[in-house]
Amino acid sequence: MPDVNSREYTRNWGIADAKAISAWQTGATGRGVSVAVIDSGMTANHPDLGINVSAASTDIVMGRNTLESPDRHGTRVASVIAAPHNGRGTIGVAHESTILAIRADVSECTKPEDDVCFKSSDLARALDYAVANGARIINMSLGGESSMGFTFEQALLRAVNAGAIIAISSGNEGEVNPSWPGRYATDPRFAGSIIVVGSHGVTGGMSSFSNRAGVNQTAYISAPGEKIIADCGDTSCWEISGTSFSSPAVAGAMALLKQAFPNLSGREIVDILLTSATDAGDTGTDIVWGRGKLDIERAFQPIGRTSSPSATSATAIGLDVPPGTYAGAAFGDAISRTDSLGTIAYDQYSRLFTVNLAGSYRAAPRRSFQPDLAPPTVQTRVTALGPAGSTLSLSAAQPMLEPEPLLPRHDLYSAPWLGTETRREAMVAIDTPHVSFAAWQGEGGARSPFRTGAGDGFTALAQANHAVRGSLNFQDETLGHFNVTAESGGGDRRAPLQSVERDAAKYARFGLDWRKGAGGLSFSLGQLDERMGPLGAYMPTSSDLALPANTTFAAIGGNWQMANGLAFVAEGGIGSTAIDGRFMSLEDKAISSNWRLQMLALCPFELLGCQQLSWQISQPLRVESGTFSATLADTPLDYFDPVTFSVRRFSASPSGRQIDFSMRSIHALSDGATLQFEATAIRNEQHQRDAKPGYAFLAHWRRAF
Repeated sequence: MPDVNSREYTRNWGIADAKAISAWQTGATGRGVSVAVIDSGMTANHPDLGINVSAASTDIVMGRNTLESPDRHGTRVASVIAAPHNGRGTIGVAHESTILAIRADVSECTKPEDDVCFKSSDLARALDYAVANGARIINMSLGGESSMGFTFEQALLRAVNAGAIIAISSGNEGEVNPSWPGRYATDPRFAGSIIVVGSHGVTGGMSSFSNRAGVNQTAYISAPGEKIIADCGDTSCWEISGTSFSSPAVAGAMALLKQAFPNLSGREIVDILLTSATDAGDTGTDIVWGRGKLDIERAFQPIGRTSSPSATSATAIGLDVPPGTYAGAAFGDAISRTDSLGTIAYDQYSRLFTVNLAGSYRAAPRRSFQPDLAPPTVQTRVTALGPAGSTLSLSAAQPMLEPEPLLPRHDLYSAPWLGTETRREAMVAIDTPHVSFAAWQGEGGARSPFRTGAGDGFTALAQANHAVRGSLNFQDETLGHFNVTAESGGGDRRAPLQSVERDAAKYARFGLDWRKGAGGLSFSLGQLDERMGPLGAYMPTSSDLALPANTTFAAIGGNWQMANGLAFVAEGGIGSTAIDGRFMSLEDKAISSNWRLQMLALCPFELLGCQQLSWQISQPLRVESGTFSATLADTPLDYFDPVTFSVRRFSASPSGRQIDFSMRSIHALSDGATLQFEATAIRNEQHQRDAKPGYAFLAHWRRAF
């Protein structure tokens, strides 16, 4: 492949502007594709271009039989298409394509300023010759002020009916409409087989000389046409400008697509180039830029719905994944780094692509250390006494009324994509000396009040906005205090710029807490169902790549109060996750774990009213073992080979293990305010072994008014 740093590549800015190298990187060079150049002939034995010129090249004018003309126009046009990669001169868009040069110029021009002109009858015979000699891509860098007549139109019709596609220059008069024959691009007889090409310059603006899209806007694109380097000899090259040299860039792009995707018809190639053009000027198709600028890179990317063959059903697996989707953080880079998910896919044109589905499962967002600054709320609570010491309480909270802002206000901590939900919550609770029941509902990011026990690392993944909890309390002077709880809840799942997935996850948890004296233990057992993907993933349920999952988890925690104000806290949890995705599942269930150790102590100093110090080391939820399995289509050796499938397996464990170290101090100030400092260091962030160490320092000041 050509070196992007070589003089051969950098000499011609138009090659980079059209992004031809993206096609070359896939192996597309135009090899085996014949491109007819109907023009003023070719320089015989050209030192740079000759290797790519067909022996069938001809002079179509009766009785002349001379391929080379005094004018070098045709040679320069051919150079833009097919100048070879040979370490000299410059390089063409389709540098291994074959040029079928057809000389059709005559010297009897009616305008003195024209050096080269053409007769429509000669052009008609040139079209027939091109098709008869196997060329299905034709470039015509020529034009005039009027239509070409019946004979030419019939030849053009024969060409398009044979499957030929044609790139035609728009003309150099700076007019609002292209010249002829480019004007035929939107004629119903030929529409879909012709692209008329304008010119833009190095800075990206439309060339002053270029005829605009005008009446042909739906079949018009622009390509580099100023200061193009072409027609290189042994020691020098020519710098040329004109739509004559933007049109062959499009013809070269046609050749690249024809080689890379042999299933495409000519009309599909034309449609791809028009559809993938980079929008310019007014949004959408317009009368100046038409469909936009030639963009070969986009033309070589899937267009429309992309799908991969399924080994288990006749329906293909859709690979369209919205931005903002991600795998659960516990998997770290386990999915994104694997090479086992390489397969094939087809776009709306049935083009074959090689894809790596690992790219669809992006890493989860990094942890944010921004404080959760809840808005001031108005809280209401009503409590009624019942028989036998029971109570019924109703509570609600909603934001305090504020003056309407003159302009919408968003700060670092607000997220406009979450919609207009106001943060509010309500709870009803019934309490007796031994039994209690509570039901809670929240919205706008309100936090469940039940996240207070072992196993919270799993239940938090449900992002609950509603939950119910019942508990049974009893106490024995010898055994201590026991609290048995049963809890269930669920919630929606959100991601930036994406629609909210309602009821995306739900959980159920049973808990047992015991406390006696200065210590206690808690135990929980539960289940987490996630429709969008395992362990906090965000993969829309409408996607064929969603991985609905079920996790069974258990957790234990304890705390011990020692002498001299010293206390220890320890928690740990383990989960077992099963996945039933359409194309990928867990052959061995994923075993995950999280834990934390914390020590709290009274401050040994009085600085800023220091009351308490704490040190903590913890591991966020991480998959420890498990094996993903997927049956995927193999990449064929030949484009049209039958599709075969194979089973791919890879570890569900990430490459690293995130460990968080933190230290916190709490200070009581003389005015009643509280000041808190926290420093955190992170090793192997997001469970990625090669992640750089992370650090954070936070300070919180709070005061009640």
